[in-house]
Amino acid sequence: MKKILIAAALIGAVSASSAFAKTEGNYVGIDLLRSSAQVKSNSDASADGSASLSRFYSHNKKDTSYGFGVNYKHAFNFDGFFVAPGFSYNFVNNETKAGFSTSNSDLYSQSVKIKDQISFQTNFGYDVNDKFAVYVPVGVSSFGYEIKTLDFDGSTSVATKKTGRESSVFYGLGLSYQPVKNWLVSLEYNRFQDLKLRSAGGATLNKGAIKANAEIEMIKLGVAYKF
Repeated sequence: MKKILIAAALIGAVSASSAFAKTEGNYVGIDLLRSSAQVKSNSDASADGSASLSRFYSHNKKDTSYGFGVNYKHAFNFDGFFVAPGFSYNFVNNETKAGFSTSNSDLYSQSVKIKDQISFQTNFGYDVNDKFAVYVPVGVSSFGYEIKTLDFDGSTSVATKKTGRESSVFYGLGLSYQPVKNWLVSLEYNRFQDLKLRSAGGATLNKGAIKANAEIEMIKLGVAYKF
């Protein structure tokens, strides 16, 4: 009986030593991402809101793009529950184009581009077992953007371009899987609070600026290494 207990203890020790670690420590990774941006825009000039002109400047368009990013986080584990603050940089490259024309000499066009993203986030999660974990990411992102416009009525034209950064808070849901020791594969969804953007002044012939609200969603597939 004593030998059986000793053997069981040895097997248990070997099994424990070979088990994968919980979500804890430093992680550095890369992500492939798919972003979707729904952009609702219109001119802030009252004259551009008339029935004949609103079709030129009021738009609701959606674009989907693919990008990539890098990230770092440090996870603290509390008996299976973990908190993992970190930061990331993503190349988004999402461009939504819109416009309207009645002829080649009476037209309006615009481009709203989400260029990149710098994020600070914290993952609140739970290790389901030694391989799988679920978590909720919460954070804030700074997006680099560019808005270009062109308004032309045959005799007069105006073109503008504006670049800048705007911030948005976000939340989401994530799942991670550890296939081998020190390597982590994750799938994460993020939804961002409306990003409120604005073109340069005088973007329309009536001196209006374009107001653009972007609703952004993002899915990320990542691989990270624990060190």
